[in-house]
Amino acid sequence: MTGERRYYDDSYTHRFKGEVTEVGEVAGQPAVELASTWFYPESGGQLGDQGAIAGNRVLDVQVDDAERVWHVVDPTSVDGPALREAGPLDCEIDWTRRFDHMQQHTGQHILSAAFERLRQAPTLSSTLGAERSVIEVGLADVDWRTVQAVEEAANQVLWDDRGLVLHWADAEGVKRFPLRKPPQVSGRIRVVEVPDWDWSACGGTHTRRTGEVGAVKIVGWERIRGHVRFSFLCGGRALRDHAWRTEQLLEAAKRRSSGERELIAHLERALEEREDFRKRLAALSLRMLATEAREAVGSPPRGVAVLADDRSREETRAFALQCLEAGAPWVVSATRSPEPSVVLARPRAESSLDLKAWVPELLAAARGKGGGSPDMVTLAPADANGAEVVFALARDRLVARRA
Repeated sequence: MTGERRYYDDSYTHRFKGEVTEVGEVAGQPAVELASTWFYPESGGQLGDQGAIAGNRVLDVQVDDAERVWHVVDPTSVDGPALREAGPLDCEIDWTRRFDHMQQHTGQHILSAAFERLRQAPTLSSTLGAERSVIEVGLADVDWRTVQAVEEAANQVLWDDRGLVLHWADAEGVKRFPLRKPPQVSGRIRVVEVPDWDWSACGGTHTRRTGEVGAVKIVGWERIRGHVRFSFLCGGRALRDHAWRTEQLLEAAKRRSSGERELIAHLERALEEREDFRKRLAALSLRMLATEAREAVGSPPRGVAVLADDRSREETRAFALQCLEAGAPWVVSATRSPEPSVVLARPRAESSLDLKAWVPELLAAARGKGGGSPDMVTLAPADANGAEVVFALARDRLVARRA
């Protein structure tokens, strides 16, 4: 027999007496079944409860294929058989976590209904995460004005402080409710009603009144699979997120001696200036590499082999190209850090030298990866020592070939 699930009709009891009827395992961890429980098992996109049974930490709650609810307990402290023989035990649900989940789940119903009422956009999936929750909505795209309208409609339902109503019905009786989507279960079906707003077949935990959700706030969205996935926060999560954002905004404005409403314009200007500096720095760096390359190639032109201590992969390649432009018959450009890199190059007109044919031998020495074409090969050795070995090997082969 399966234990009685008391949370269906009462999401607020979080301290109760429980009797262990079975001891088992879930994913290799010890778990117990109670004769009746208020602990919620993970399902329907909502995380399972945590708490304690007789002082033993409940880490998770899961339901198996036979609809049995298993309370996963801390393996370092529990004695399953002893719990089974102990009689009624003190059980306590982590109420802060439970109430947070109730806020998120009730808020999700209200938010999903707002999208459907205002944009005729159904919720295709929902996940109530540990930090933020998401719903995937049947919209091709969205803008800030739509988000604002949906948020205001959802929060107005919260401010109305409507009392939720729970209904139980069978497959025939459920037809009298205007559900947003067909039920995914058979038998007795639980319908959660937000009066004059939403009716959903749902087995999750919910607040008694919409006002307890506090607030619903969309904090981001992205296009996915031709739809839009929204991230949102409710209740305490929304308040903490607002506090964090406000603190960051005001502190950033203070550091820049500007008002918070001018901060975005200030940051935009700073971004433009940074991009301008980046372009100038890149141009200056290229001129320096060109000067270094001309000096290394000399007159008459000779092959170049340079192993740098600290040069980016982009600069390592750019130096090789500058050497070719200065007339070098071949070049080995390498760097030890920050990312070990070796570039071998020769003029395209020098068709008698196929650098690509050297790649297998060089990769074996580099213990890394890479490849290229007959006129240019780029390697990413495993470490600085690999770069040194490959550099010396390539240099010696090219010098010997020209001797």
